[in-house]
Amino acid sequence: MKKIIFILLVIYTTTAMAQETGLHIEHDATWQQILDKAKQENKFILLDAYASWCGPCKWMAKEVFPKKEVGDALNPFYISAKIDMEKGEGIELAKQFEVRAYPTYLFFNSEGILVHRSLGSMPTKEFIELCQNTLKPENQFVVLKKQYETGKRDTTFLRNFAIKATDAQDSLAQPALKVFLPLVQYELSPANIQLINYMTNSLHDTGYVIMQQNLEKFTTVLGKKHIDDLKEELVWNEAKKAGKKGADKAAFKKIIQQYLPNEVNLLTAQYEISLLVRAGNWGVYLTKAEEFANKYCQNDWERLNDIANNFLENYSTKNALQKALKISLRSVEVKKNYLNLMTTAQLYQKLKDNKNAKIYTLKAFDNTTENSEERATVEEFIKTIK
Repeated sequence: MKKIIFILLVIYTTTAMAQETGLHIEHDATWQQILDKAKQENKFILLDAYASWCGPCKWMAKEVFPKKEVGDALNPFYISAKIDMEKGEGIELAKQFEVRAYPTYLFFNSEGILVHRSLGSMPTKEFIELCQNTLKPENQFVVLKKQYETGKRDTTFLRNFAIKATDAQDSLAQPALKVFLPLVQYELSPANIQLINYMTNSLHDTGYVIMQQNLEKFTTVLGKKHIDDLKEELVWNEAKKAGKKGADKAAFKKIIQQYLPNEVNLLTAQYEISLLVRAGNWGVYLTKAEEFANKYCQNDWERLNDIANNFLENYSTKNALQKALKISLRSVEVKKNYLNLMTTAQLYQKLKDNKNAKIYTLKAFDNTTENSEERATVEEFIKTIK
């Protein structure tokens, strides 16, 4: 699937160390206690609205929040908290603040007023920039929204507002795009194609219609694989909504049949194992995911890597880890890259095969660029191999 691949790079950082060097997170406080503390200390609130089954949420918790640079940049200005939106008071908070996807980041001023929101996993540098920019009123979505609602309509503003509205999952995102496009005479420049692509998150969005009507131009700019992946993601999301968390599997299948008839068996099977992940049913997942990998995605490195990472994250028996290693090695064989090489290295380490763990870690290092976050991750990981 496009955009979001469930990559769980398990770097063994203790919670205590994360609290010392990374983002200071109020794990046990109630929402009211967080509001009170922010007001008392005159700080903004950063609320990580997550779900326990969400892969990108886990990735952020392991790969970004514990970083020293994140703590140094944000702790002086934010009271940070994580609340599961599907448990306890998180259920009501999700309704109140319209949290529909994970992870969603909600930003509040010291008075507890929501001023900005954003969505999704992102690299450390991008996350720091997001949080720092949100401290400035001119970058806060609520400010931009007021300007839009009072009639500001220059194209530079509209482009920025449309992007921020998309990040905020605000209902004005699509109307803003519909205002913007006539002002630029529906010009499909590379920049406008990228904008439309970024804002297309549903089969019902304006961008999807434009994309289908101008497929050749979009393919030239974005590439055929990107277009195919985007369509699959949009259809998948539409089908999942129809499936009602597994309560109506026939409706899920009907949507797939309508838009991607050649992928019905693949995506229906994937839906079944995704429901097991959501339910945390790891007892059944082991067998079903292995069957799925062998039957449907022996030539799909991304899906293979997703499954191997789920095994890595949720199993500790030698049998399960060996199955994961076989899947991960197949992913490497299909298309070697930093992601599946690191998955393989971590599996070898968990199997106490430090020789091969080092070999694959060095291969992962060779697939990173100098001064990149990926290289820093590899360098930290190799210190854990004894």
